[in-house]
Amino acid sequence: MDIQERVEEITDVYPVSIEALVRLFDIEFDKKAILPEGISGQIEKLDNGKYKISCNKSDHYFRQRFTMAHELSHFLLHKEKIGNGVTDDVKYRNTATTSHKFYNEKIQRNEEAEANGLASTFLMPKKLLRDYIGEDLDEDTLKDLATKFQVSPSAMKLRLDILRRNT
Repeated sequence: MDIQERVEEITDVYPVSIEALVRLFDIEFDKKAILPEGISGQIEKLDNGKYKISCNKSDHYFRQRFTMAHELSHFLLHKEKIGNGVTDDVKYRNTATTSHKFYNEKIQRNEEAEANGLASTFLMPKKLLRDYIGEDLDEDTLKDLATKFQVSPSAMKLRLDILRRNT
């Protein structure tokens, strides 16, 4: 089975196992990382040439899932720009502060938006949301759907809005 087939298999059921996707690409991960306040996650290149994704242990599990998907997306889309690493703040922006390990000027707003888009695609695949795209969901239904996919209601609403615009 090739990687594309394995990705499709992993993303064929909800909640999507983002951990399985990360492992598929032989990336280490740490969901209990002690990161500075305001930092959601980072991806770094290890001395052995492999990569590691770290999520702030203080963040809610649903946020950690999105962070893992976001950092995996940087690996897949921007590997040549990662260098030693990228640190993302709570708005998933690579930002220059003295409180984090990696600032990477090659990762700009466009790359962050691309990583958010792919992360959303991984966690909330269109094929699993097709029954909800045309629906006007009330707040409770939206929350229930977000819980099933283990994402925040705001992430679910944004994903459905994007899918509606593109269908």
